[in-house]
Formats: sequence, structure tokens, C-alpha cells
Amino acid sequence: MDTSDLLKQLTAAPKWALFTGTAGWVLINAAVVLFLLGAVLWLLQPRNPKFAKLAKFSFFGGCFSILGMMAALESLFIANQFEYQYVFSHGDNLTGLGYKIAGVWTAQEGSFLLWACGAAIFGMLAFRFMGEYRRWYGFAYSLFLAPLCAILAYDSPFGLTKGSVLNGVVKLPHSGLGMTPALQNYWVIIHPPIIFTGFGSLTVMFALSVAAMLSGNVSEWIRIVRPWALISASILGLGLCTGGMWAYETQGWGGFWGWDPVEMVSFVPWIFTISLIHGIIVQTAKKRWIGTNLILGGVPFLTFVYGTFLTRSGLLDKVSNHSFAEMDRVSLIVLVSFMIATTLAFFALYFVKGTALAKQSAPEPDAPGIDREGLYRSGILLMSLLATGVAIGMSWPWFSALRTGTGAAIEEKQYHLVIVWFFVPIILLMAIAPFVGWRKLASRDIFNRLVSVLSVSAGLTGFALVAIQNPKFGVHMTPGMTVAMPFHYRMSLMPWMAFLIFLCTFTAVSNIWKIIELFKKSKMGIGGFVSHIGVAVLLTGLIISRGFEQKDGAVIIPNRGPQNILGYSIAFKKLDQKTIDDRDGKIIFSVDGPDGQHFDAPLGLYYYPGEDGAPTAMIWPVVLKHLSHDFYMAMNKPEMYAWQKPLDFKEGETRIIKSDAEDDSDPGMEVTYKKFVMQGNPGQAGTKFCAVLHIKDGGHEYDVTPTLMIADGAPEHDLPPVGNDYRMALLAIDPADRSVQLQLMFSPPLYPVILFYKPMTILVWVGTGIMTFGGLLSAFYRRASRPA
Repeated sequence: MDTSDLLKQLTAAPKWALFTGTAGWVLINAAVVLFLLGAVLWLLQPRNPKFAKLAKFSFFGGCFSILGMMAALESLFIANQFEYQYVFSHGDNLTGLGYKIAGVWTAQEGSFLLWACGAAIFGMLAFRFMGEYRRWYGFAYSLFLAPLCAILAYDSPFGLTKGSVLNGVVKLPHSGLGMTPALQNYWVIIHPPIIFTGFGSLTVMFALSVAAMLSGNVSEWIRIVRPWALISASILGLGLCTGGMWAYETQGWGGFWGWDPVEMVSFVPWIFTISLIHGIIVQTAKKRWIGTNLILGGVPFLTFVYGTFLTRSGLLDKVSNHSFAEMDRVSLIVLVSFMIATTLAFFALYFVKGTALAKQSAPEPDAPGIDREGLYRSGILLMSLLATGVAIGMSWPWFSALRTGTGAAIEEKQYHLVIVWFFVPIILLMAIAPFVGWRKLASRDIFNRLVSVLSVSAGLTGFALVAIQNPKFGVHMTPGMTVAMPFHYRMSLMPWMAFLIFLCTFTAVSNIWKIIELFKKSKMGIGGFVSHIGVAVLLTGLIISRGFEQKDGAVIIPNRGPQNILGYSIAFKKLDQKTIDDRDGKIIFSVDGPDGQHFDAPLGLYYYPGEDGAPTAMIWPVVLKHLSHDFYMAMNKPEMYAWQKPLDFKEGETRIIKSDAEDDSDPGMEVTYKKFVMQGNPGQAGTKFCAVLHIKDGGHEYDVTPTLMIADGAPEHDLPPVGNDYRMALLAIDPADRSVQLQLMFSPPLYPVILFYKPMTILVWVGTGIMTFGGLLSAFYRRASRPA
């Protein structure tokens, strides 16, 4: 049956869907025109004041066009309109509503659209507070959204599926290819909208920084940008944490953060945004750091655009756990051109106008002692250096590819050796700064203020360490464990963990202490301290859950009894799977815990066609959360094949196959292919091809005859047992020379299980909530009033 016959069997696509797709295409092209028109009108505003109103109309029209395009694309996904190539490639009719909605942003076009929606929403929300900066704010914002929409217009998600038109009628395929298997988790519905909303919010800070320099007023913009920077940091921070939680629950390696290059694309702008927030505090209080804040206002946006180039150019594909489709060449050229032009224009503007405006900063007093400004300066310097170092790390695959032709990522342990130099002083500054005022103090006076906080922190740390080492409910550490330190030095794990836990405890106690002091006086300043507490709790959870984690593994064989892993007795229970491609398939293990508890551990398992067409296992770990720890069970792909690859045999040939070629004590398995037998007529359904084999293994001999039968669909295989542990499969035959291809399979399959004991991971979740709440609370109290 040819393609035209197949198309005749399909129903015509509904008219409303065709209209919706056309409307989406029109809207995104209209957005490009409107943003360019708005930029020109704002540029020409001094010639005619009426241009301001027209420019505002163009800006809001473009923003609403982006939101309309998102609504159009979502409706096509929800209604299974597979006549559109993008919907066909990333949706199907089997998934639930949540996955249909999320299907929009699981590929390049949709993620760029999500970024544009976040930027459009924040652009409109912030516009009403711009006052005298409105002209240049709208100008800069429009010049960003215009090329972003141009990319979407060129690489449109509203193109029809190839070959879906018959005699001028658009046909509707029955289903699509579906979402990438690795993305089919509930976090795909939650994480991308959060993180891309955060990315979109970075544009507000960038546009306001540009507007401040072009207008010449570098004082009032700080008041306006402050709440938006706080909101941006809160949303980005939440997005980073939800991304870590997604990885934790799906990747199977038991961690939240692995210094993956794609993870750092989000981390770098967040750190620079945090730096800007603290710079704003200094400029507000002391009328200084004008130039620093102008730079920090634009850098988070610019670093994310650069990160987008890295992820979408294909440079990170071989070194990242995250997969992104490489951009169309024309779209990539537009992105790179925008990135280079915007970066050069921003820094040129700063050096031409920003440096002169920075001279308006108030002079710094020349007096001895330590004050909050000095601590903030040290903190911003350290955070900026940290962000720069991480940016170099995320760029390393690109740098190494330019040098050697092959991209290589920096290993996690290398990051830890570098990050420690920044982490320790930054966390100390978070603890000390709340007790240092704007007037300079001697170090002795600061220490006296902190004595009580230090004492409480030391006591709590000691209590925590005693609890951690309690033989009944604590962590059972392996004696002699060490951790790598700079300069090739290895330190005992327990003292290092105690030091890190003390630092986090010191920070949390210090900020709680400060909140108690401030609460009755002024609630306006407590949001930042709440965020600091959240960061400290979050870091404590990451440190304890990773530093004190226990990990072990074993191979579980069905019907062979349980295996003991970390004190848990684990046995295969059943495979709950309708078909191998059943997305709700589970492999269930029965678990008996060390304290007498009994429960089932269901791991997700199904197969999808790999690049070579062979079934590829998709496995979800099971995470059972408790107040004190997580029971985290993962599994490598089931071991089905005893031979590394299928083997070819000629009729009459005998071969000895060893499981380990370098083990001289292994006699191996002797396989003799005695003869070829055909039952039936060649080419007819039901015909069987048989390979008569004689096998010697472990002192036993077996006569087996695996068969391959021609069926209406795929070939059918009969897999005779070889003892209690194996089955033999006949994969292919060559009637011309009667040669065959054989594969020895485990019977039943082997399940390599990995078990993690993750203590105190609940602190990661609690810390995330506290940190986000603190940031949003601070933004609420620092919100700018609308100009008259």
C-alpha cells in the first residue's frame, strides 16, 4: 500500500485546527513586525510625542501575539492535531492532559516560545512602573523580543506534517511519535514553565539597565528594578531546585546536582542576579556602586543568551545528560548575531555612558574597620568570580572542541575542588553580615556580637553529629572514609562534614537571630534573612545527603532468593507490564527492611526503539521519602544477553565462548552448530527455520533447537532452555550457505539493582520552600509604586 492509499484512509483535518495553525503563524509574524515598529517609534519619539502611545500599543500588541501563539499551539496539542509536524513529532493520543500541555515545550520551538512568553509577561507587568525609563525600556525590550520571534517565525511549529496533504486536503494522522521517553515524568509539567519564566524575567533587569544609561538617570532605576530582581532570583532559584529534584527522581544516580553544563546555564545567571540584589542594597543605602549595578543589571541576561547558544548549538550534546535538538542553521545564525550584537552594544554603552554616570557615586570614607558595605563588596566579588568560574566550566566542552576537535566536560570532583574556595567565605559572609552595620566596627566588636550565635551554632552542630552517628537511627559510616581536597590532600570525611554542617548551621542561626531582633521593629527587611535561612537549610540537606549517603548494589535474579543490600533484603516479585512498550510498566521488588518493615519497590520500566531500532530500556528509580532519609532504589538496564554480541556460526562449526576472555580458569561454553533444518516452504507464513545445536557447559550437555518462524507480522522465535540459566535464540539465517546468527540469553533476565540510603534529603525540599518564600516576601515589601 503506497502513501496515497494510506492518506485516503485518514480523515480530513478539522477546519478549526487549520484556522488555529494559520492564526498562530500570523500572530508570530505580526509580533516581529510590531516589536520592530515599536522600537523605531520609541527611537523617534522626540520628533512626535504621539509616537509614545503608538509604540506602547505595538509593544503590548507584540506581547499579546506571543501569548496568542502559545494558546494556539497548546490547543493543537490538547486536541491531538497531528497534521502539524511539531505536534506529530512530540505528541500522541495516549498521554494524559498534563503531558499534552507539556508537549509544547519539550522541543526547541516550544521552549523558545515559553521563553518568549515569560519575557512578554514580565515585560508588560513591569512596563507600568517604568516612569521616565519607559521609552528606552520599551526600546531595549522590543529589540530582544523581535529576533526571538523571528527565530520562531522562521522555524515555526505550525508547519504541516510532511506528506499529510492529498489533493489539496490536509489529512489528520491517527497519532504522533510522542514525547521523548526520558521526559515523561510529572516534573516536565512543573520545571520548564518555572525556569523559563525566570529566564524571561531577566530581560526586565537588562532593559532597565540599558534605559538607565541611555536616559542618564542612574538613581531611580534601582528602586524600580529591585522587586523585579528579587522575583527573578526567586523564580530562577526555584527553577534550579525543581530541576535538581527532577534529576533526583529520574536519573537514577541518587543526586540532585552533578555540575552538568546545561544545569550551569541556569546557575550562572542566578548567581549574577543575587550579586545585583546585594549591589542594589548598597546603592540604596550609601549612593555608591552605580557602575557595578549597571553592569550586573545586564550580565544575567547576557550570560543566559550565551548559555542558550551553547545548549542549542549542539556543542553540549555528547557531554550532558540533557538532550537538546540542534537549531536550524539560519535560526542559529540569528541567535549568534543577536548574542554578539547585544553583548558588544551593552558594554559599548557602558564604556561610553555608564562609566561617566558611575562617577556620581558618593565617595567612600577612609576609615578603619569593617562595615556591611565591605562585606557586601567581598560577597559580590566572590559570587561574581564563582559565576565566572562556573561559566568557564560550562564552556569547556566548546573550548576543548576548538582545541582538540572533541568536546569534554569537567568532572564533578574538579568542580568541588574549586568551588570550596568560594563556598566557605560566601557562607561565612551570609552568617556575619546581618550583625554588621553600615558604620565601621572593629573586628573584636563584631566577634562580641556573634559570640552567642557561634555558641548556639556549635551546640546544634554537636547535637546533629551525635544524632547522625547514633547506632539506632544514624548513618553507619565506613571507617577511614576520606574526601579529596585542594593540592592533592585527602581529609577524613567526618571532620570536613562537621565543618560544613557548622557553617550552614551558623548561617541559619545568625539569620534567625536577626529576624527575631527585627520582627517587632520592621518586617520590611526580614525577607532577605528568610532566604538566607532557606539557602543554609538547602545546602545542609545537599551536604548531608551526599556526604553521608550509603550506596551498594547487587544483581537480583528472579526465583533465586533475596539479596542483602545495605541491610535490606530485596527479591524480585513480578514484572507488571502489558507489553514491552507499556509506559506504565513496572518491575516490582519485595523489600524487607532492617527494622522489620516490609514494602514493595516498584521501578518504572518500559522499552522504546533506540537509534538502531533495537529496544532500549527506560528505567525510573523508586524514591520512598521519610523524615530522616530517602530509600532510593535504581536499576541499570536488565541484562538479557549472556554474549556481548550475536555470534555467527557456519554449519558444522564448533566454538568455545568464554564470559571473560582473560580468565584462563573459565572453560567457557562449547557450542556446536550441527545442521540446518527447514520446516515448510520458503517465503510462506508458518515456515520454520531451525538450528540443531549441541552445547556443553559446566559439565552438562544439552541438545537444543532454536527456531525462527515466518509470521504475518514480525518473525516469531522459539527459545529453548539451556540448563536453568539460559535460553538460546536464533536471530537470523542465510539459506544460501546455511549459516546462522545465535544469541545466548539469560533466563530469567538479571536485574542489576543499586540502592542508596540518602539521609536528610527532606532539608533540600524544606530549604527550597523557605528560600523561595523569603525572596517573594522581600519582593513584596520592596515593590515599587506606580508613577503618577
